[in-house]
Amino acid sequence: MTSLSDVKLFSLRTFIEPDGNLVPIENTDIPFNIKRMFYVFGVKDQNDRGRHSHYKTKQVLICLQGRVKVNCDDGRNRKQWILDDPKKALYVPELIWDEQIYTSEDSILLVLANTKYNIKDYIEDYKKFKEIKNEEKRKQTLSLDLH
Repeated sequence: MTSLSDVKLFSLRTFIEPDGNLVPIENTDIPFNIKRMFYVFGVKDQNDRGRHSHYKTKQVLICLQGRVKVNCDDGRNRKQWILDDPKKALYVPELIWDEQIYTSEDSILLVLANTKYNIKDYIEDYKKFKEIKNEEKRKQTLSLDLH
């Protein structure tokens, strides 16, 4: 069962040179094979985005510009990470509720995912998310009791 301890902030390989900086991203730098990439920018009136979880999708979030607060929730606990450095990345596994708060209009958030887009993978109702997490916990407890 995924929990907040599975959400990880990590540093990306960075080459700092007099003529500019380079952050290469390869599958070996990310904890999964990348199947999809997208970025979000120009967030104005709706400064919070996300507000969902995924059944299967794992993501890595990288703030390329600006500042984005990322709130994660495992159904029991909540924690916030600040992304404001393009050399840092946040790994968010499946079945973690997350929401992003864009603190400036110039913020750009790059998202790398292990799945292609599938609307059926989204859990957009927090109450349903909590029910799924409780069921997952119940199954895990039952499995431990049987062994």
